[in-house]
Parts: sequence; C-alpha cells; structure tokens
Amino acid sequence: MRERERGEPERQMSARSTAAGLACRLFLATCCLLATLFAWSEWRGWFFLAEPAERWLTAAVARPVDLGGRDTFALRLLGGIDLRVSRLRIGGPEWAPQPALMDAREARLKLRYTDVFRMLRGAPLRIESLVAEGLDIHLARGDDGRANWQFERTGNEPARPLLDWVQPAHVEVTQGRLVVDDAPLTLALTANFSMRDGSERAGDARDDRGIRAIIDGRYRQSPLTATLSTGSTLPWLSGEDDVPAVPITLALKLGRAALSFDGRVQDLLTQRGLDGRYTVSGPSLAALGDALAMTLPSTPAFSLQGRLQRKPDAWQTAIDTARIGRSRLAGQFRYETGRDGLPWLGGTLNGSVLWLADLGPAVGVPEGEQSSARRNGRVLPDRHFDLPSLRAMNADVRIDIERFESGSDSLQAIAPLRGSLRLADGVLDIRDIEARLAHGWLTGRIGLDGRADIAQWDVQLRGGGLRLEEWIRQPRADGAPPYVAGRVGGRIELRGQGRSSAELLASSDGHAALVWTQGRVSHLAVEAAGIDVAQALGVMLSGDAALPVTCGVAGLQVRKGRVTVAGARVDTADSTLGVDGSLSLVDERLDLVARAAPKDVSPLSLRTPVRITGRFAQPEVSLEKGPLLARLLPAAALAL
Repeated sequence: MRERERGEPERQMSARSTAAGLACRLFLATCCLLATLFAWSEWRGWFFLAEPAERWLTAAVARPVDLGGRDTFALRLLGGIDLRVSRLRIGGPEWAPQPALMDAREARLKLRYTDVFRMLRGAPLRIESLVAEGLDIHLARGDDGRANWQFERTGNEPARPLLDWVQPAHVEVTQGRLVVDDAPLTLALTANFSMRDGSERAGDARDDRGIRAIIDGRYRQSPLTATLSTGSTLPWLSGEDDVPAVPITLALKLGRAALSFDGRVQDLLTQRGLDGRYTVSGPSLAALGDALAMTLPSTPAFSLQGRLQRKPDAWQTAIDTARIGRSRLAGQFRYETGRDGLPWLGGTLNGSVLWLADLGPAVGVPEGEQSSARRNGRVLPDRHFDLPSLRAMNADVRIDIERFESGSDSLQAIAPLRGSLRLADGVLDIRDIEARLAHGWLTGRIGLDGRADIAQWDVQLRGGGLRLEEWIRQPRADGAPPYVAGRVGGRIELRGQGRSSAELLASSDGHAALVWTQGRVSHLAVEAAGIDVAQALGVMLSGDAALPVTCGVAGLQVRKGRVTVAGARVDTADSTLGVDGSLSLVDERLDLVARAAPKDVSPLSLRTPVRITGRFAQPEVSLEKGPLLARLLPAAALAL
C-alpha cells in the first residue's frame, strides 16, 4: 500500500514531464514553422499582403491606392520595410480632371520601423528612400481653391497637403512628367523632368542633386516654354514652413517676352521666399503686361535687369536698368492684389533719360509708322487706345525722370520731369506734373477716363518763365543774336472724348493763352516778315540786331476740334506782327494769315500778308496775290 502511494507522485511527475516535452516540441515546431513561413514569405516577397496593403493605404489617405497587384508586389521586412512594385498609383478626388495624383513605375520604397511607429502616433511618415524609373504627377486646383494635393482628414480637421503626411529623405526619378492645371492662376503646363535628391551615393563625387526640367504650356492665354534646374529640393518636400531656400535657375519664354532668373525659392508652387536676379526682354512692355495680366504701355523693344522678391502678400522688384528704345530708366515697384480683387502696382519710376518717341505707341502711334502717317497726310496718332486694359488693374506710381527728350534737335529737353500716375477703376490721372525747361516751369494734370467705350480727356497745364533762346535752338553764324528771345508763359485747358489721340483732339473744347515778356526779336526777321527788301538788305549788310518786344500775346479758342487764333500780336519798335485764322484738328488743315505792319517808310516794303495753308504734314506758305500786286507795281516804280 505504501509503495503504491509512493509511486503515484512519480507517475504524475513523469506525466507532467512528458507534457512539458510535448509542449516544447510543439513550440519548437511552431517556431520552425513560423520561421519557415517567414523565410518563405520573405523569399516570395509577401505577395499576399498586396491587397491588404492597398486597403490600408486607401483608408489612411482617403484616396484609392493601387500597388500593381500581387504578381509584381515584392516586400522585404528584415532590417526595415523595403517595398518594390511595378506600379504605385495614388488617385485624385472625384472633382479633379485627372484620375490620378501620382503614378510611379518600377518604384522602390524604403521605410524604417522607427519612422512607422512615429507615424502611428500622428507624426508625418518619413520615407527613407523613394526611387522610380518613371513618375507621373498631376496637380490640379479648381476655381473654388480646392486642390487635388490636399488630403481630407477625419473628423473636423481641415485638408492637409500630401507633404504634411510624408517626408522623403532620398528621391530619384529617372523619367518624370508633371502636369499642372491651376484654374486660379490660369496656368496649364507639362514638365518633363529628372530628379535626384538626398545623400550622395558612396564613391560619387558629383553633386547633381535637384531637378532638371523642360516645360511647355500656357499662362493667362500666353504660350509658355521654359527650362528649369534646381539644387536639392528636399526642403520643398519637407512640408515645413521654416526651411532653407533652394537654388533655382530658370529660362522662360512667355508670350513674346523672355525671362531668365537666377536665385532661390522656398516653395516652387507658391513662390514663397523667392529672391533673385532676373533679366527680361521683349518687343514691347505691353507684351509683358499681356502675359502677366498687368496694364503696361506699348513701347519699342525693351530689356530689364533687376532683383525680384516674393513677399507674403506681394511681389517686389528693384529695376536696376531698363532699356526701352533709347530711354534709360530704373525703378522700385510693388505688385499685389487689392481689396477689390484687382491687381495693384505701386512704386517709383526714375531714370536718366526718357524719349517721347519711346512713348509714341502708348498714345496711339505704332512703332515705325510715324513717317508713314506723314506720307498719308496725317500727323495725329489715330490707333485706338486699349481701354479695357485700363480697367484691368489699379496703380499709383511716382515719376522722377532726370531728362525728357522730345526727339527734336531744335528743342531743348525737359530736365527734370516729375509727377504721379494714378490708375483707379479705369480712370488714369497724371497729377502733380512738375517740369523744368529753359529756366522755366510747367505744372498741371492730364486725365483720361476709360470706364466707357469712349474715353473722356481732360488737360490742364500752366507754365511760365520759359526762355525762348534756350528752349528753341537757333544756330546763327558770326555771333548774331537769336531770332527770338525772352520769357514765355501761358496756360491750356482742353476737354474731349474719343478712342484715340486723334479723336480726342478732334472733339476737344477749351482755350489757351500765351504771354511773351522781356522779349527780343531779330531785326532781320521782322523786316523779312514785312517783305521789306530794302531794310532787310541794309540789316544784312550792317549786321543783325535784336529789337525789344514791347508786347506779345496770343489767345486760342477751341471748339469741336477747330482752333481759332484770336488776337495773336507781337509789337516792336519797328513793326507790329499779327497772326489770324484757324486750324482744324479734325482733318488736320491750316488756314492762317500772318501780317506785318512796319512803323517806318521803305520804298521796297511790300507789306503783303503771308498765308499758311495745307495739311499739318505738308504746310504751304504763300503770299496773298491781290495785296502783293497792288504793292508790287508802286514799289517797282519807286525803286526805278
């Protein structure tokens, strides 16, 4: 009995030992099986996880994700996550015109487990390496501001950019294609590119990190072509705000304008932090304005050099050199969107010289057609203004030009020329005009109301102290005095309407007045005006002298484009000169009569009126035949 009792514990211990051994063998078998399954799965690339991974990623980003199917799916989990797929496709939102946001071919993705754990806690997913033989990216933004690169979040959290979710550390793309369709910017382009970014390969001394791209598309209805190269773009892919700027070099043709830029930018899509040097050229500033949706004047060919900066709420540029025809200008400008949604341009335009001919196209004279206009008998520019462009933006620009050249060798330049140009809701107003000319001054304003189909024009100018002998160059031999000298002042007030400079003048109403003080006039010119042959010969033999002008006044009345000369008189000790008649700004015709009334007696003085007729482009000067014959025979008889 006692032996039986002693053997029971031994049998129980033996049974437990047998069970433990069996469990151990089962555990070892299970581990071997799991190791075998893991080794087999690792060898086969975990192909059976392709569909679950697609479902998990689709739920995570709230977009359809395609990994190319199990046949091309290869995953390695030893030492980290290493995924190779023949295709990695992330779809776009339903409203986007392109079905996919990203489509990569022959892609390889590497992740570290530590980065995956951080992502599960809410941090962005850091991608150790992303390499693709081919990569297509479609970026689209609608008129309502929605963008296909914004990913919806669960709950009430706002949409976040893709780069807030993923942050690659190394990226390589052998052949890429970027398609951009941005409705707010009216931008549509396609860029073929290659990209290599991240740490340099072992043994590779080159540093060709960055993007190389060739771009073709349209911006604001203007054709666009460009080449782009950058430094390392990883700061752009970080998704952070405070990142270093990336070097960038851009050569671009936009419409008829060409641009080159060399600088840095923090975000290529938004141009945040852009700062660099640029050169831009084209056949006319208007061509650049058309491309940028800005109102710029029509000019001859131009070339600009300066610095461009992108501020949080505006663009800023400092133009170091601006060559527009023969003009040499510079300036500081700020371009932004105003409260009313219209673009706004402000700043200062300065420079060493501005030629009137370079502004000719802006007031309706097409470049190179001035001589043609004269051959056709028309002088006043009749090309229609681009009135809709006046309503496309607002502006407030200060003008400060050292010298303004009229283009005539006979007239002295204005130095300096100052004023302020304001454009608001289609109304152009040039105010505070301040010009210095020949020791004189000129002030006033010029307004052009372009809100309707037909522009309204208003001019108010005043001047004084202008020295005629300095303003009008009068070269004479042997130190003879100038033909006219003295100080001139006056005022002009005109109003009109039309679609060109010619129409504005042809419809104008107003008046003008001119006063001549401290005047002197050539004795020879006075005798010639009076057709006094005897005294003119005497003055030529004895030498010309300057006659004091007692009084000089002129008044002009303008009514519907017809200018009437009223009371234009110049009185000297020798003669009284007068001009009467009219001229038409409608058909550009002259009908003026100049008369001289000598105060002395001369046997060869014909004293006949001089008539000025013809067109502005080809005036005709003649003597009135009736008075001339009436004086010619007695003068000839007295001479005999």
